[in-house]
Amino acid sequence: MKRLRGRVLGAIFLLWAVFTLTFFLSRFAPGNPFSGDRKLPPEIMSNLLAYYHLDRPLWAQYLEGLKHAVRGDFGVSFKNPGLSVNDMIGRALPVSLTLGGVALLESLVLAVFLGLAISLSGKRVSSFLRFFSTSLVALPSFLLATLLIAVFSSYLGLLPPALWEGWKSLLLPSLSISLAPAGYLARVFATSLEETMGSPFYQAARGHGIARGFLLVRHLVAPSLNGLLSILGPLAASLLTGSFVVESIFAIPGLGRVFVLSVMNRDYPMIMGTTMVYTVLLALMTLLGDWLVEKIDPRIRAI
Repeated sequence: MKRLRGRVLGAIFLLWAVFTLTFFLSRFAPGNPFSGDRKLPPEIMSNLLAYYHLDRPLWAQYLEGLKHAVRGDFGVSFKNPGLSVNDMIGRALPVSLTLGGVALLESLVLAVFLGLAISLSGKRVSSFLRFFSTSLVALPSFLLATLLIAVFSSYLGLLPPALWEGWKSLLLPSLSISLAPAGYLARVFATSLEETMGSPFYQAARGHGIARGFLLVRHLVAPSLNGLLSILGPLAASLLTGSFVVESIFAIPGLGRVFVLSVMNRDYPMIMGTTMVYTVLLALMTLLGDWLVEKIDPRIRAI
């Protein structure tokens, strides 16, 4: 209980720190949301700044924004005055969660099978699979997205190259996001598997002549999941909020694309709203990952 309370307090501090940094970094950048290529008359600029309370002292804007953020209210988008930030996030977030959820599932399945293959194969095959998993980590998502579009859309004509129109539109972007994390998770999982295989616990279970399938699942895979789950929280938050670059390449109306547009437009409320949603997901997924590690390995609770 004490550990959980400490983690919750840490998550609250993280939210406050991210809000503060996001607020001041966006305000200290040159210009304002209305200083575009076309210069506005001073009277109109003054009216706009006054209407959105941007003419008030910075500390007053900070306290006002913090008060509304605590209530989950991020105001109205500067570039879309008729829409609230919450409404825009409410439309974009389910898209990113769907894309990220599928990508996370693909990453985990591929990582488990690839990690097992690395640990249980011969030396040559294992070395090749390690190289392959490292190559996946090093492959940029935007390059992989371009290659997938060229092969499966332009050349084979099997899948749509962009937009969000049914399950087929989900395959290429989810693969673009999932392969690099899968390579990293596979290396982590393979290392955990090898440590478990060298432990007295596993050697004793193996010496008792336990059935191979049960030995593999119960005494090898299950204890080795700790390393995977310890990094799964931050990774899951990253995948569930979508990839900024991949969503832009495939023209997917998700949270990542909304964030990129809000930064380009200097839309303060939208920047704050998307950043805080990402941070909340990061904190929740990290807490969930820690909880799962404790459930799978009771020894962690004794620390």
